[in-house]
Amino acid sequence: MAQIQQQGNRWLVSGDITVNQVDSLLAESKALPMSAALEIDLAQVAEVDTVALSLIFEWTRQAQAAKADINIVHLPANLSSLATLYGVLELIPQSSH
Repeated sequence: MAQIQQQGNRWLVSGDITVNQVDSLLAESKALPMSAALEIDLAQVAEVDTVALSLIFEWTRQAQAAKADINIVHLPANLSSLATLYGVLELIPQSSH
């Protein structure tokens, strides 16, 4: 089961981000406060499909609407591959380190 834990300005996402979990993850994220500088850590994410990209872009839109900075860290290799395949990797807000 996928879930989001908040630790200060970080959201720790764990489990799978697939079509079966995306609605609950989106609802869970909307219930969490969005800090001015939010870091979303995907280190504990296992399986992904294309809805994971949609979820990341929705979080990005929410952050922009809230005038918050967002940074995705520990992008799983399988998600990075999907983003590269679709030509959207550069649209995912990641730090350059």
